[in-house]
Amino acid sequence: MPPPTRTPDADPSLDEADDALLAAVLGPGALYSVAQPILRLSDARVVGYELLARCDDVPGAPPHWLAAADRAGRRAELELACVAAAARLGAPPGGALVFVNVGPDVVGTAQFAQAARALPRHALEITEDAAVDDYDRLRSVLAGLRATGSLIAIDDAGSGYASMSHVLNLTPSFVKIDMSVVRGVHTDPGRQALVRAMRAFASAIGAVTVAEGVETTQDLQTVRDLGVELAQGYVIARPGSPWPQVRPEARRVLLPDAEPTHAHTLVELASALGACTTRAEACDEVGAFLATLPGTMPSIYLERGGVLRCCSRRGQWLVLDGLHPGSGLTGTAFSTDTELLVPDVTADPRYRMAIPGVRAELAVPIRVDGRTVGVCNVETVTSLPAQRCAVVREAVRLLEERLSTLTVAGHDQDTSLDGLAHAVTSLMAARTIEDLVRRTGPVVAQVSGMDSSCLWSAGPDGWTLTAHDGPSGAALATLGSAQVAALADLVEGIASCSSGGNEMSLTALPWGAVPDGVRAALVLPLRGPGGSTHDLLLLTSTTAVPLGTRTAISAETCCAVTAGRLADLRPPRRWVPRSGGASGMLPAPSGERDAPTPATVVP
Repeated sequence: MPPPTRTPDADPSLDEADDALLAAVLGPGALYSVAQPILRLSDARVVGYELLARCDDVPGAPPHWLAAADRAGRRAELELACVAAAARLGAPPGGALVFVNVGPDVVGTAQFAQAARALPRHALEITEDAAVDDYDRLRSVLAGLRATGSLIAIDDAGSGYASMSHVLNLTPSFVKIDMSVVRGVHTDPGRQALVRAMRAFASAIGAVTVAEGVETTQDLQTVRDLGVELAQGYVIARPGSPWPQVRPEARRVLLPDAEPTHAHTLVELASALGACTTRAEACDEVGAFLATLPGTMPSIYLERGGVLRCCSRRGQWLVLDGLHPGSGLTGTAFSTDTELLVPDVTADPRYRMAIPGVRAELAVPIRVDGRTVGVCNVETVTSLPAQRCAVVREAVRLLEERLSTLTVAGHDQDTSLDGLAHAVTSLMAARTIEDLVRRTGPVVAQVSGMDSSCLWSAGPDGWTLTAHDGPSGAALATLGSAQVAALADLVEGIASCSSGGNEMSLTALPWGAVPDGVRAALVLPLRGPGGSTHDLLLLTSTTAVPLGTRTAISAETCCAVTAGRLADLRPPRRWVPRSGGASGMLPAPSGERDAPTPATVVP
């Protein structure tokens, strides 16, 4: 660390005051941290805590100390001491993140990299007191920290230097909307428009929005209704000794005991649907409306090519796409043309988890011209009262009316599947099993926008690695057979499963932790002629990747091509994988295939 330097014209009396203040703040045991909860607005669950520095014996707040440290040339020393104080708190309950502030100049030092290793699972809030002069260097520094497990947040977005250009340059996991934008948002259409735009911008780059400084229940409800995912502020809890509880009034706003009246909002929904020009727009309009119901996470599926494609979702961490009729509660509602209401999903084996903590689920078939064309699925973290079920049914009825006036072509305009022909040509050109498995991961990664891949094959003794590629490929290759089997079970009855667009969603995938630095994931089964999963492909990316329906279909098609070619190239097997791709094997029926050839590992 460079020695402290002062400006030549510094006021000597100010120097003495700064030195005294810093001596007190940096004295043994003087600094400590308090925590302020960060709440997920869809279900009032605490997903993180911002850790804030405190010192009882020194007047003023941390910004005052940092100003003194800047004048004394000791900014890095003070920030590192604050990080050390945060680390002393240890890990919060429930696997929540800790959010820690750090300046762009300090984050690139070797001392900070060492200090960050002492933190539990965390997000680094990049503060901005001045403009960043060298974004290339800062991006390189943050990439190194991401590779060791740090998530990145941009603090105070919408004020000062923390502009949208700043966010775009750093592609964070979290965008924290400054309190100057959030306060009074419930009465200010301009602020509402800005929050809505910031939320859309953050979503497009795979980031989660956090509303800072939420101080009233009206502002809390408004930011939730505007689509903001997380919030912190005095109405939720004041900073305090670890770990503060959420105030009851905040929970009542997000999860009210009494069901609100929705007659006027249903009228507004009908009007909004009238302006939709495609089926995808209509589905998303209904999804956005249903997401405003307390503790409710909707997803809407329409049938395409014999499977259910996710057209809209709100709140779920995983995207279960290409659902086969009869798979899960959603697929069962579709195949039986029957509404399903499950008060306790833990007691129903058909339930497929897309986000932790779900209590109840309602699946309502969508019918057009007397035919079931899809399903509206609603998951909640509370019970599903009759009044809310009625609102969901009415929203589905309005959707049905609008879908009946829209052509299928309007919904399918995005199915041109760019690049698929080249990918299929490459897979068909392979002449050996080794060449085919070597090509598959990189080809599907290119089609889907991912950068790493890992392919496994099922065998009598479990899952065996056959190929890996890309910057995270070696880390993916360390997954054990039981972990791969859990991923295979995840895609039983569906065409693919992807993370929900941000790094928090990765924690819902069924293994302990994704490799450090991964920001998106896609799991794809390669099924043999009998429908069993004989191979499994996992794709990841170190950048946020939006995985729409077109992308999913392209990747799934490539995997179908590889699966068909493997079935032709492999010798006959005398075993078949269990349903769901579990590591144990069942005897094959008479005439089935013989034992496989040994797996080839491609570095």
